[in-house]
Amino acid sequence: MKKLFILFIFFSSLLWSASLSSAEITEMISKIKEERVGIAIEKLESTVNPFLIVKIKKEENLTKEEEEVIKIEKVIIEPTYSLDAILNHAVFINNKWYKKGSKIDQYKITYIGKTTVTLKSSEKERILSLKKKKYIKLH
Repeated sequence: MKKLFILFIFFSSLLWSASLSSAEITEMISKIKEERVGIAIEKLESTVNPFLIVKIKKEENLTKEEEEVIKIEKVIIEPTYSLDAILNHAVFINNKWYKKGSKIDQYKITYIGKTTVTLKSSEKERILSLKKKKYIKLH
C-alpha cells in the first residue's frame, strides 16, 4: 500500500512539473534570482539576546524571574554510567574500579550483585546492569 501511495505521489509530481510552460519556468527562475534584502545591522544589534545568562545570587529577595533562572540552573544533566565488570566485590564503571561505599559523582555504591550495581544519591537511585556479551560461534 505504501509503495502504491509513493508511486502515485511521484507520478503526480511528474505530471504537474510537465504541465509547466517555459514562460512559467522562466518567471520562477527570475524570482529566485531577485536579490533578497536581509535585516539591517542596527535592527539586529537591538534584538534581545536569546541565550539565557545565569547569574548566581543569594536566594534572598529575588524577583520571580531570578528564581526561575536559578531553578533552570539547578536542573542537572544526568551523566551516563557504563558497568563493564563485577569482580570480587568490586565494579568497573566508566573505566575505573570502585567498591561498595565508594562515591561516583553525587552517587554512592550501596549494592553490588552478580549482574547489577545500585547507586544512590539523596534524591535518586540508579541500577546499572552488565551488558550482555554477544558471542560469535566458531565452527
